[in-house]
Amino acid sequence: MTGDALRKKIIGMLVGVAFLAMLCAQSVTAQPPVPGITLNAWTDKPQYEPGEKGKLKISVLNGLDEPVEIHNITIEYPWFLYDAEKGEWVGNETIKGEPLATITSEGTETDHYYREVEFEIPSDGRVITEDAIDITVGTSKGIVSGEADLLVTAPSWPISIVDMDTWMTSLTVVIVICTIILAIVVFLSTRGTRAPRMIAPPPPKAKAE
Repeated sequence: MTGDALRKKIIGMLVGVAFLAMLCAQSVTAQPPVPGITLNAWTDKPQYEPGEKGKLKISVLNGLDEPVEIHNITIEYPWFLYDAEKGEWVGNETIKGEPLATITSEGTETDHYYREVEFEIPSDGRVITEDAIDITVGTSKGIVSGEADLLVTAPSWPISIVDMDTWMTSLTVVIVICTIILAIVVFLSTRGTRAPRMIAPPPPKAKAE
């Protein structure tokens, strides 16, 4: 086999392996929605302040003609990150069960599942003013995902009295200077447009007799 033929064969094998890897990755990461199961989530308040506690409300409704088991619920908050100081991931929570709950078929009294989860808004730099809480529910029919909007007020920074006095003093100086400049401009413009005064002619000299 010549060098060119061997090179083409190797390139073809590499392309085939890459294509198979892409298919495998798509089959693993792709999670189509589960038809018939509805997930709704919301917070107990429309807005929070840094350091305040709240409640996340989760509701799962079964619209199928057969029971569905809920195995786990994973919650990921906007401040989800790895804390190197603690050596652990923070801002997430997983609720597990064997199973966690079983919701019966549509139209029955137990065709839904409801749960409340408490959380606390960080008071440090992790806080985000507007984002969403991601919720993933693992069921016997597949993965159901959703989110709940989360709104946090921006922290207010108080202005000290010393800073306020300095600001007011500077403002007063600026106003005085502007007033003086405006008065000078008005004076010069008025002087330039004033009409010249009329000078009376001298009286006629008397005739000699």
